[in-house]
Amino acid sequence: MEEGAPWSLDDDWDWRMQCARANDAGVRGTDSWVPPVEEELVLAARASALGRWYPSTSHNYLRFSDGPGPWVPGGSNDARYLPGCISFAKEGADGSAVFRVWSGFLLQVPDPVLVLATTEAVAAVEALVKVLTTDH
Repeated sequence: MEEGAPWSLDDDWDWRMQCARANDAGVRGTDSWVPPVEEELVLAARASALGRWYPSTSHNYLRFSDGPGPWVPGGSNDARYLPGCISFAKEGADGSAVFRVWSGFLLQVPDPVLVLATTEAVAAVEALVKVLTTDH
């Protein structure tokens, strides 16, 4: 990206992939409650209908907005988050990753609704596509 150029959707996805790879590397081989599955999830999301929105992650969840945030070149305070996300944590009986798909916003009232819990990133992405495309 050229310096000063507006941030594009592809820029955002490329940046999210780099961050996911780094985040996974940081937790791999540790006893963190966050499993190293962020890159797998972001790859699946980018290849799906979710690829039309701007991705962001925080700790252990992936969510989307309808535009670039104000912290990137050309971003805006007008971008709004979509009402759904995928969280991930080591919750399997063997310590494996579980993806949870939510309708609504985490940590907000009203409480979000759990749509699906699965060990498969692609299944979680498919469920979130249904949540977000039904509402929009």
